[in-house]
Amino acid sequence: MTYKIQRNDKCPCGSGIKYKNCCYKDIEKNAEISRAALLATSHEELISMLLRPSSVYRLKVRFVSMRHQKVIDEVSRTIDVEGKYTLYDLHMEIQNEFGWDNDHMFSFYFGGKLFDRENEYSATPRGEHKPSMIGAPSKSAVTAQIRDLNLSENASFLYLFDYADELVHEITVEKIYDKTSETGELPCVVETKGSVPNQYDDFE
Repeated sequence: MTYKIQRNDKCPCGSGIKYKNCCYKDIEKNAEISRAALLATSHEELISMLLRPSSVYRLKVRFVSMRHQKVIDEVSRTIDVEGKYTLYDLHMEIQNEFGWDNDHMFSFYFGGKLFDRENEYSATPRGEHKPSMIGAPSKSAVTAQIRDLNLSENASFLYLFDYADELVHEITVEKIYDKTSETGELPCVVETKGSVPNQYDDFE
């Protein structure tokens, strides 16, 4: 059972002011409170969740195959991202670090295999969720946040960009740590290995 915060309750930020006159008016803060309320079962638990430091996920993104051909030499980018990043945000970061053109739809798969609709999160290059009308619909990569996916260290999932050429990547959670005042700017690349092939080598 989730906890429902009322507009006349004291704001969980600790200001002592009514929620409707405090964080309710701030779009970003209200979104954080609304998300935590969905996961909490009491006002006390809600406050505890809001006080927790933000988590940072160290993700190793390894390029696995392209046009059904395995990538022999390791090509990977290890990236630190904040847990409140959406899967669409992660998609855009991967596009940037691998130099892809962000001109095709994409999916993340959390069931260990490609085209598994029950464990698929997808979106268009512009950040729209348009699930297939055939079979089970995918979930939205635009709204799903990394911190809400029950990921643990050493967990892995798949990222597929371009359903025709099938640029497949395996993503492994190498580390999860608390964000502090000493944490640098996020997202950031902490390790780079290998050279990325051209996305459209036939046209270069």
